Amino acid sequence: MPSQYIIVLSRGNKMAREGSVAPKERINVTFKPAIGGAQEEIELPLKLLVLGDFIQRVDERKLEDRKSISIDKNNFDDVMAKQALELTLSVPNRLQADSEVDDLTVSIRVASMKDFNPASLVEQIPELKKLMELRNALMSLKGPLGNTPAFRKAIEKVIADNESRGEVLDELGLGVIAQQ
Repeated sequence: MPSQYIIVLSRGNKMAREGSVAPKERINVTFKPAIGGAQEEIELPLKLLVLGDFIQRVDERKLEDRKSISIDKNNFDDVMAKQALELTLSVPNRLQADSEVDDLTVSIRVASMKDFNPASLVEQIPELKKLMELRNALMSLKGPLGNTPAFRKAIEKVIADNESRGEVLDELGLGVIAQQ
């Protein structure tokens, strides 16, 4: 005589709150095998198989030779690094309003979750990296030198005089832009 099973899908049931190792936000799967007169509730582990083309390039291996990759919170970054993931995107050019190029092509290497951090993205995109370097240079000027009255007066004098302002802009490579 075959055993009977009752499978219960529950969300945050009493057993899940008391004896389960799974978070109560997860849907917990339990079953009660009807063996003899004793009915014991057993929680099944949550295991998912996700299939997809995540590397976005041709894989020469035969489908039969490919192995599934076990991913958990401890090895997620290692798995991403081994896959050598790279995104190439075309994004609207919002950095250079007067540019003839409407879109920028951006290539981003993803080896860990930290690569999605804004600072990591800036390091990988040359246009943003240049802007960040300019910002940092301006911030360093604003620091200790910006509070010195003599330095501030010298800067104001250079800005007030058209000839000296032009020389500074030419030195920075911005003279052509300032004349337009």
